Amino acid sequence: MRSGSAHRIRRKNGIVQLTVISLMDIFTILLLFLLVQLGDEGMALPADDQLQLPSSTAQALPRSTIQMMVTGKDIVIEGRPVMTVKEALEEKGLILSPVLEALGRLTERTRFLASKNTSVHFTGNITLLGDKKIPFKLLKKLMNTSAEAGYPNISLGVVRQETPA
Repeated sequence: MRSGSAHRIRRKNGIVQLTVISLMDIFTILLLFLLVQLGDEGMALPADDQLQLPSSTAQALPRSTIQMMVTGKDIVIEGRPVMTVKEALEEKGLILSPVLEALGRLTERTRFLASKNTSVHFTGNITLLGDKKIPFKLLKKLMNTSAEAGYPNISLGVVRQETPA
């Protein structure tokens, strides 16, 4: 009876104890769940007015990789312009030196991070986001340069087109 009366007394005095540890655990689990879910969504493709990706009926989601974007005017690697499309088309050989240098720096940086952190791995994956009007000659040069720089696993970025039922 005493424990019941003590319980009633606490209620009348308005003293309520709240366990904060349990709430912190719930928020931590919720945060981890959301981070894992966002990590599995795939790669977000950049929106650019000068870039119209070709459409495809492919169902595979894009992976998070190095991005090389080719607009009507520029070749951009990871958000940094490397050279113009005009310069790349005028280049005689199949290897584009500025692109090779930029990819080489990314390779060195990733391998350095991999040596310091076991969760980082160099995979050699790259996604080429090319405007649907770029010439095949340029696409061939970019693919050869990527392979030469240590990125032989080339994915082409496309816009998913719904298949007719």
